[in-house]
Amino acid sequence: MRDDSSRRVVIIGGGVAGLTAAGCLRDAGIESVIVEGRSRLGGRIQTIDVDGSDTAWIDMGAAWIDDHKTNRVFHRLDAGGISVKPTWPGLTDVRTFDERTGNWLSRFRSIVAMLKFGWRMHGLRRRTTDFANLGDRIDAVLGKYPSRTDQFLFKTTAELLNGGCVDETHQNAFSKDQWEYHRYAEKTSVMIVGGYRHLIDLLAAPIDADDIFLEREVTTVRCTDSGVAVECSDGTRFAGTHVIVTVPIGVLKAEAITFEPPLPVEKQDVIDRMGVGHVEKVAMAFPSPFWRKKPGKALHFSSITDPITPQFVFIDVSDTAGATPDTPSSACLVAISAAASARATADDPPAAVKTSLTALQRMFPTTYEPPVATQVSEWSSSPFSRGVYSYPTPTTRAGDYATLGQPIHNGRVLFAGDSIVEDTYLSSVEGALVSGERAADAIINRHGH
Repeated sequence: MRDDSSRRVVIIGGGVAGLTAAGCLRDAGIESVIVEGRSRLGGRIQTIDVDGSDTAWIDMGAAWIDDHKTNRVFHRLDAGGISVKPTWPGLTDVRTFDERTGNWLSRFRSIVAMLKFGWRMHGLRRRTTDFANLGDRIDAVLGKYPSRTDQFLFKTTAELLNGGCVDETHQNAFSKDQWEYHRYAEKTSVMIVGGYRHLIDLLAAPIDADDIFLEREVTTVRCTDSGVAVECSDGTRFAGTHVIVTVPIGVLKAEAITFEPPLPVEKQDVIDRMGVGHVEKVAMAFPSPFWRKKPGKALHFSSITDPITPQFVFIDVSDTAGATPDTPSSACLVAISAAASARATADDPPAAVKTSLTALQRMFPTTYEPPVATQVSEWSSSPFSRGVYSYPTPTTRAGDYATLGQPIHNGRVLFAGDSIVEDTYLSSVEGALVSGERAADAIINRHGH
């Protein structure tokens, strides 16, 4: 390790926020080092070639780009020559199976259910003070005798988007005017051909490999009037003028890093009030797309469990699983779960695979084929994430996300990540990218560049 720390910045975390900050500092002539606990870069972006064939690349973490025409992540990828494809389920390419009856909803009923769901979700953008939590609000919208389909679509989608149980989520979680962060209009949604790994490659390319330290678990951040010191569990120590902390909200909530001096009370209170979501995926590669009615057209579907739980939402990712648009692509599905179901998935991946495949066999008894390979995400059980992204709980207050992003200790300790999102998008890759730029800019301005 070099000793020239008088103008060096220590960045904790090698995800989008950390890589973006390092790139901005490099362009300004300020040295930085990235200290990452995992054995890889990317953070909660991880693209896996599920069957090792170079035809089954599936994103186990971040996967979509919303409102891509105005999304900075898309434009960064587009400038790098990376392709995307529309993938978000629409009215005509979604099917719903009811586990209780063992039947598929008719095409007409499916379209009506999706239209009702879209209208009800739009209604959640209005701010209200009438309910204790999002679950109570949804129950009021659904009425006294809601159908199983309506319950599943509304509650499960809300939990997949936030990662938390609706009963533990703020009633205005989807409001457009409650918070200091924005929500996407969701007019478009695309996936990256070959996965989000392409973004990590683009962001990491300009950074000197000697300035990246993997498998270094940070335990302590010490700050003095003259600088900062970052200490790791293996005894490694990094010194600099500033530190940018980009760890996920789950790590902050677990107090896995000790700050000396401690975090200000108001910042710790904000962290305590925020929720950490849990979303996991079972990725599967198959010999053929046995679930499709038309071999060349993607089909997304879900199985309404009995009782209803936020799982068994199946997304057809076959069209983006190839390494490039011009290379072969395997038949691939992702089964997504949220909240308590996601925690169970991370705690017992083999069981999650078994239940997902059993659900597929029930839905497609005559066409089902065993998978070639499977992989399961484990964000909830990883010490470097402890969940996925932040969401507002019933105790979260307007202004909390702005407070979370404020520098501390005379501006020497800065924060970035997908939860540091004032005037940008919560729990998004774009939000992480912008936060990394902001943290770097604050240091650059302080250095007088």
